[in-house]
Amino acid sequence: DNDPKDDNILLEVEGQHIEVNEKCLVENSIHFSRIFEDISLHADSEYLTEDEDEEEDEEEDTDNPLAQISFETMKTLVNYISKVQTDLQLSEGNVKDFQKTARLLNFPAIEKTCQRFVEKG
Repeated sequence: DNDPKDDNILLEVEGQHIEVNEKCLVENSIHFSRIFEDISLHADSEYLTEDEDEEEDEEEDTDNPLAQISFETMKTLVNYISKVQTDLQLSEGNVKDFQKTARLLNFPAIEKTCQRFVEKG
């Protein structure tokens, strides 16, 4: 009865949703582990946003790392950490996007993978 899908959350990136397992996200991203820790400790966590004040949200986007990330990059990253795909398919064209995303959301393993790719040239 304990469906692993029950633990899935939706990330909104560029207005599109990406479904990802919460445990998987927390294990791979220091950023998300801090967010979930904050939510579990504080019922009124700033991360639990309601879309009541649209104008306020516009300004907050600068604080939201997801606002600086492309849907494709995040989707690939989520598929990779979820083991849906075994390769990030890094290229000269996308490695900077993955590095930026890994830094913003604090995914140490992804950062290392990108670093190795860049060093190999």
